[in-house]
Amino acid sequence: MSYKKCYATRLGKNKYKMHLWDEGGYDEIEWNNAAYVEDPEGKFKGINGEKLTKTYKWDKNTSNIHFHDMKPYQKFLIERYGVDDTPSTGHREVFFDIECEIGGALTEDYIESAPMPITSIAWWDKTPDTWHILILDKKNQLKHTKARNKEIIPCRTENELLGKFIEKVRDMDPDILVGYNSDYFDIPYLYYRMCNTVGKEFADHLSPVGIVNCKKNNQYWYKRNQFVEIVGIESLDYIRLHKKYSWKDEPSWKLDAIGEKYVGMNKIEYEGNLDQLFEDDIHKFIKYNFVDVEILQKLDDKLQYLALTKNLSHKGKHNYSEVYANTVSQDGAISAYLLSQNIIPPRRDEFPIHKKNYAGGYLFCPKAGLYKYMFDEDLTSLYPSIIMSINIGKETLKGRIIDADDRNNRLGLNDLKERDPEEELLVENKHRKQAYVKVSKLIQMIEENNLAISANGVFFETDRESVLSTILKKWFDERVVYKRAMKKAYQNKDKEAGEYNYLMQYTMKILLNSLYGATALGSFRYGNVILSEAITLSGQRIIQESALCANRHMNKVMRNEIKLDLNIDTSDEIDIVEPIIFETGSIEEERFNTMDQMPILGRDHTG
Repeated sequence: MSYKKCYATRLGKNKYKMHLWDEGGYDEIEWNNAAYVEDPEGKFKGINGEKLTKTYKWDKNTSNIHFHDMKPYQKFLIERYGVDDTPSTGHREVFFDIECEIGGALTEDYIESAPMPITSIAWWDKTPDTWHILILDKKNQLKHTKARNKEIIPCRTENELLGKFIEKVRDMDPDILVGYNSDYFDIPYLYYRMCNTVGKEFADHLSPVGIVNCKKNNQYWYKRNQFVEIVGIESLDYIRLHKKYSWKDEPSWKLDAIGEKYVGMNKIEYEGNLDQLFEDDIHKFIKYNFVDVEILQKLDDKLQYLALTKNLSHKGKHNYSEVYANTVSQDGAISAYLLSQNIIPPRRDEFPIHKKNYAGGYLFCPKAGLYKYMFDEDLTSLYPSIIMSINIGKETLKGRIIDADDRNNRLGLNDLKERDPEEELLVENKHRKQAYVKVSKLIQMIEENNLAISANGVFFETDRESVLSTILKKWFDERVVYKRAMKKAYQNKDKEAGEYNYLMQYTMKILLNSLYGATALGSFRYGNVILSEAITLSGQRIIQESALCANRHMNKVMRNEIKLDLNIDTSDEIDIVEPIIFETGSIEEERFNTMDQMPILGRDHTG
């Protein structure tokens, strides 16, 4: 029986009450938050073989402390469920949208003051497939009606509307509340408006345990907004989910544009502004509010972001609303695995390495034109493969060559062997102590100690497997299992099993491909910038070298037909000769025709 959501209330030092919702209902559990300290007689071990002792008497100033710096509720979930990542079922999911009278610009202060009345709240309750709207009807134009699965509830005052919405929420007891830009507008505005009109004590009844937290969200340095957490209801904002899973820079992020692009559905058009529509045609206004919710419904039917969020969250043992955080899923999943192997996860770096910028991926910039011959190179799972082949990890890091140009990707073993053996290079060990070492001595050290070296001169031991390498291999294997199960299910015409395994393998793909990004963040206990640049600069070198190999091969194959001139140099340019117009029925055209038949989920549909 897996969890749906969890919340921690502090009872005392390192002691908490866990509010746990699972498939069996709601429970309160007292829990003590343990940490691990280094002890020669300890019965536990860390990733570097340190002996550790478990203790409940610790604070952040305790020396040599391990695994104290994870959110208590996430540690609790890891302890309770371990590596069992089976997603929970039976969620009550509610898709909603609010409308309010037009006021000023939607600044943080404006939302907190919530000065304008809310005129309607529409929602779709997925479990019974019912549609509802609470509508402010000052002119007494409407009657309470139920037609099939749709309910219209007129309210004479705004206080009546807000009060009835709280009653409806309490009756539905939703697990997940889904909106569009709802984290930054609908939910905070609704809550603050309730506080201003019916009072905070009554507004807090939105939460099944009567707890609503208001805080600043610093998820984006350029965007500071009020963020409201309704404890016991997980908020999922579809615009944030789309940004996370699609990795696209959409021409417009408005619901109308996203709805048209992905599900062929637009918002209701009207003359003037919404206030005028509300005054002049309340029936069309109701339809407008319902259609906004319907677009959300259809988006999730197609994109399946909620199912994907549940999968990722259960892998990482965290609440669904924290899926946007950059490292939370990877941190939880890796830590759960280590604990299952009786290894205590490390602490985060107390003094992480910071850089204003660091080397990223290699980008070819082709010259504009139309070409007769093209060559498409695709390196499967490049970054994960680099991590595993070089055995990249914080605990396997032995040192690095400090180069004047820290973007240099010409510091591999073969590169060193081409340099003057007497040349001295500045070398830094894992403790950040530096010394000049002759190239000949450096080569000897690498070979005698069987070290792996990245393209930018970072050394890694290979006598033991790094945590990152281990977890990537595990995730690769899991994805293979899910893909095989998916194929078998579709062959047997079992659509439900096919879709489940499709989503699970896609979940693994996201974890695999996003692990590199986590390594560059100071908040990630299993990475640092040095590891990240070792990955990207090795990737740059591999792409450049493989492109040159491909160029030589294709010139050889086509020697009697045309000279293919594909040049890779420091200018990041590709030169291809003989541009001509594409012929009808090209490979590109066929590819997109095929993709149109495939389920849409996230960024890469071809696997």
